Amino acid sequence: MIGRRAFLAAAPALAWGAQAGDGARFRAKVGIGIYSLRYLAEKDLAGTLRLIRELGFDEVESGELYGRTPAEFAKLLAANRLRATSYMAAWEALKRDTGKVGAEARALGARYVVCSTIPHSARHLTGDDASAAAAMLNRWGERLLADGFTLCYHTHGTEFDALGEGTVFDKLARETEARYVAYEMDIFWIVYGGQDPARMLRQYRGRFPLMHVKDIRKGTKLGGSPADVLEDESVALGTGIVDVRAALLAAQECGVRHYYLEDEAVDAVPQIRQSLRFLAGLR
Repeated sequence: MIGRRAFLAAAPALAWGAQAGDGARFRAKVGIGIYSLRYLAEKDLAGTLRLIRELGFDEVESGELYGRTPAEFAKLLAANRLRATSYMAAWEALKRDTGKVGAEARALGARYVVCSTIPHSARHLTGDDASAAAAMLNRWGERLLADGFTLCYHTHGTEFDALGEGTVFDKLARETEARYVAYEMDIFWIVYGGQDPARMLRQYRGRFPLMHVKDIRKGTKLGGSPADVLEDESVALGTGIVDVRAALLAAQECGVRHYYLEDEAVDAVPQIRQSLRFLAGLR
């Protein structure tokens, strides 16, 4: 349990005002993906949500409900003065019953539904995978929009093989209708896939309303499949190879609306605290 002094030390990192030598300032609120604390949540969900609040967060991205109903999960969030702004859903759940996914998101109070992956037989997405996925995402996005939600697809680094004059992601973005399908940028996986988050945000200005903020351990082999990546290759912000500051400033410029700190390390709490100090130091 974190005491009041630790809470007050962490909280300023979430109200930003980040500044560098060129005078650019980053002012957005940053939440956290509950997935970062999945091992704690599996053992003690209520205690984990208390910890999230004590770390200074008031906004979360949810997904796994840890054996609770959406209504039960929502009560636990409310008890800890947390709000879920995004709800991650598996491809198969969306395919099986898009309306049910929307009802779950509504129960949690979220307005974004995030498709967490696209099925593919090879290690990376192919152009055919992208076209087939775009058709499904457009259909689900239209349905969810009618119910008041924005559907996003979460990038995982498998979308960036060369295809024609661009990449597989470029094809996916072209074939998804902007009114129905948006994207969640995970800056870890964007860099893992050989791309520059800031450049991509500017190229697809307005298509990325959500962002996962995370860093990659120095020396990590890039460009493979997410299945190749070890959990401890997710490191505290500012200690890895991702230019976090440049990504955050570009995100602010290009319309990102919700930011979620995500750390995939098994023992993520120390790294989360270190990441908060890094972000506070950007002021």
